[in-house]
Amino acid sequence: MSLVLSGQGEKTSPLLRVARKYSAYLSYPLAICGLLWLLALPLSSFSRRAYFSENAMMPGQVYTTFGTQSHMDAMDRVDAELKTKDQAQAVEAVFASIGLDTETQEFTYTKVPRIGKHAGTNVHGILRAPRSDSVEALVIAASWTTANNASNVNAVRLMAGLAQYASEQVYWARDIVFVVTDSGEQGIEEWLRAYQGLTTTSPLFVRSGIIQAALSLELPPAKRYTGLGLYFEGKGGQLANLDYVNMVQYVSRLERMPAYLHGLKDVPRRAHWWTKYTSATQLLLRQVRAQAFGLSTGIHAPFLRYRIDAITLAGLPQPDDPVSAVFAHGLFTDADVPAAPMQRQIGRTIEASFRSLNNLLEHFHQSFFFYMLPANQRYVSIGDYIPAAGLMIASLLLQAMHLWWMQGPDELRSDSPHTRITRINAYYALLRATLPSSVGIIWRVHALGLVLLLIPQLIASS
Repeated sequence: MSLVLSGQGEKTSPLLRVARKYSAYLSYPLAICGLLWLLALPLSSFSRRAYFSENAMMPGQVYTTFGTQSHMDAMDRVDAELKTKDQAQAVEAVFASIGLDTETQEFTYTKVPRIGKHAGTNVHGILRAPRSDSVEALVIAASWTTANNASNVNAVRLMAGLAQYASEQVYWARDIVFVVTDSGEQGIEEWLRAYQGLTTTSPLFVRSGIIQAALSLELPPAKRYTGLGLYFEGKGGQLANLDYVNMVQYVSRLERMPAYLHGLKDVPRRAHWWTKYTSATQLLLRQVRAQAFGLSTGIHAPFLRYRIDAITLAGLPQPDDPVSAVFAHGLFTDADVPAAPMQRQIGRTIEASFRSLNNLLEHFHQSFFFYMLPANQRYVSIGDYIPAAGLMIASLLLQAMHLWWMQGPDELRSDSPHTRITRINAYYALLRATLPSSVGIIWRVHALGLVLLLIPQLIASS
């Protein structure tokens, strides 16, 4: 590297002489090409149609049966128990009545940002698989509040119905763990730490095997839902395996309760190309915002830290839905809960998803863990978007080398002492003259970087 920067390597490398001569002119085309590459990512020609790499899942190959009277009765028991007990006791009673191995975890969390010390309660019930010895497990999780601080009792009710449904079947090859927390993402994090056997003040004694996949539910108060929002980003840019995302989208459409990425619905196939482009750009910016800022998009995020593929499904209420307020204490009446057809459709979507997860022969590994999704059921692989970053990095590298060569010590190759001293004096004079402006350039570049960092968040939130 010292030979490259000092120019000594030019004696043996014609390519290096060419690079030094034209580096300033090459950096700008590379930056422009990288920017154009990024702008081209939302185009449909840049993305590919989603497919399944893990054929063992066999999505959509089963006949779903969720929604019988016994399942509805289990959901109604949640309402009955909430009238006389607190949330944790009510859920534990319902799980125990279904026949699950239940446990309550009370914890104190001392690292909650802007809150400080926080106490919470988790309740989980485990359905033991009749065809295995509790070596592996699947998880369904829900919090008592959604990401928007609305009541999530609809999700807890549906979870009780799913537990009743699962307890009636004999084909499960993995245990199913039902987790309910009153502390959102922090509660799931504390539950996972205890489940994985890490140091914690509130250990768990009722456990199952290795968790293969997890799914969290958010159903805000509504009578009808137009679909489900699918969120797959975790903290630090972690993503669920693409096969998992594709599978849930596929079975949700079969059950006529489509799961839309980030809640953005499909653009009509015959729409104008600019409409498709702007929709894809908005979806990509939401993903970039979540990954660049390390934001989580649901209580599934802590699972990804433990290499557990997880997603969140959130109900999308109809715009004119009459049930839109957050009800105190989660006490819903029959008029407040979703209509029975809605409950069946969402329940059968989760049923079909877990039937596919039950077919897995090993952990998700065949599909992508790095990807961008410009539209529902389409993806851009890492090999298609990483060249844009490579071009822009190469541009910066060439520009940095050019600036170094511009100020580089040409005097080292001079045989005349007088010429060498003259050039050294001119070099230091140049440094004294350009140092103040260089500091200003550095500040402006940092300000520009801050603006570029904030643009995805501002655009995606608008």
